[in-house]
Amino acid sequence: MPLADFLARVQPLSLASRYVLVAQAQAIIEGLYVHLRLKRAMHAVDPVQRLRLLARRLESMSDLQFHAELGGVFRSLRDLHTTYQLPDPYRGHVATLGFLVERYFDEADKPHYVISKAERDLAERGLRPGSEVVAWNAVPIERAVELNAERQAGSNASARIARGLEAMTLRPLRTTLPPDEEWVTVGFRPPRGGNRELRVHWLVYALPGSGGRAQDPVPTAAVNLGIDLGREATRHVKRALFATTKARVVPPQDLHAVLRFETVRSGRTRYGYVRIFSFNVTRARYFLEAMGRALARLPQNGLIIDIRGNPGGHIPAAEGLLQLLTDRPVTPVRFSMTTTPTALSLCDATPELAPWRDSIAASVETGEAYSQGFFLSNPAELAAELPRYLAPKVLILDALCYSAADIFAAGFQDNRIGTVLGTDEQSGAGGANVWTHDLLRVWLPQTLGALDGGAGFRVALRRATRTGVHDGVPLEDLGVTADQVHRLKKLDLTSNNEDLKRTAVEILQTAEREAAAG
Repeated sequence: MPLADFLARVQPLSLASRYVLVAQAQAIIEGLYVHLRLKRAMHAVDPVQRLRLLARRLESMSDLQFHAELGGVFRSLRDLHTTYQLPDPYRGHVATLGFLVERYFDEADKPHYVISKAERDLAERGLRPGSEVVAWNAVPIERAVELNAERQAGSNASARIARGLEAMTLRPLRTTLPPDEEWVTVGFRPPRGGNRELRVHWLVYALPGSGGRAQDPVPTAAVNLGIDLGREATRHVKRALFATTKARVVPPQDLHAVLRFETVRSGRTRYGYVRIFSFNVTRARYFLEAMGRALARLPQNGLIIDIRGNPGGHIPAAEGLLQLLTDRPVTPVRFSMTTTPTALSLCDATPELAPWRDSIAASVETGEAYSQGFFLSNPAELAAELPRYLAPKVLILDALCYSAADIFAAGFQDNRIGTVLGTDEQSGAGGANVWTHDLLRVWLPQTLGALDGGAGFRVALRRATRTGVHDGVPLEDLGVTADQVHRLKKLDLTSNNEDLKRTAVEILQTAEREAAAG
């Protein structure tokens, strides 16, 4: 529906509901947020003081001002795990312009912004794939992207630019305020030349849920998740509006949304290619069995694993997949908690968190800021009796990879499984296991209560630290630095990532020659 029609359905929260939201936000950030010390130091922010000030100013704010300020407190943390989730009717909805803009670099390393996907009615009006965007509401496109990037919560500059570009045309309303404007004026050059402008209206798309009711695409009761909810929502909309499949090896029907397999040819040699769009699966073993069958059917000369844009998901599934790629035991990342009284109460109440309890209790004497680190999964056990893919491997990532995708990339690099090839210098840098407010209040009923209107919170509860040569280094804000960088070229956008795949194949061939030589 048009954005204006959607916003007409919004009912303001009561003043009492606002006070509850602010109090609950303060409780989870002060008591459970594992990255609070890091964020205060790295980004010079004080979310607790901002919440105290917000509580004093609530009565003078409009409903939209309140959502903007509370959301702004969380965005200042630059942590896509730890978010304020807007109430109904925002839940399960995404605002879209009906087209996608992607960036490539020319030979002089100058960025260009082109339409990569567009709905049919926009294409018929001239805004078709291949058109180069030059202006956005009369602002030069590069500057417009920079301005939008400043409003994003990405942990590093690359992530903010990537998210700023995506948010030009797609915004998850559960975690992002609706656009201020009802339409945008796009200035562009069609593929055949010339200059044009087109007014495009924002529309709101509902993510289908049970009973016909829009809902979040991620379960609220899962304890082993690491995911960017907003990107998972936009991923579903992209797939619904624009997805095409060129799969050669077909995954099970319920995994179509997260997997695609192909073969890549170089001369007479064939290589395997798997695109993992998300780790948002419900059963790790089932996912790994499907992956094992597919990998066995792909060419065994080398494997390209492409996780660009992957928002994360089920951490054991991501870590278990690492074990399918090597015959050596995989060491996963470790997870630790903050050492607050609230965290100790949660460990006392939750069997899942029992291993973390003693070191948190001892922190009164030791003064440690974090608990001991423990594994969330056992990759060898998860992947037991499944086939291994042992030929050379290359992993492709970008700045939109987040959370469980960050964890997968870190394990790939730290366990020396293969080469990491980035279309950006580093990944999105989300390093935590995230729990929802709904799940936390089951175990902390004296501290956390119900929220009105379908509002919610998500919080980074357990932080991830790396192993191997990066032992003890946190993933949050730092991410995974690529071993080699490939700037996307125009051919990548117009010809199914042809230049990127060629670079990946060259890396595989180099690894194969090195293995043969010694």
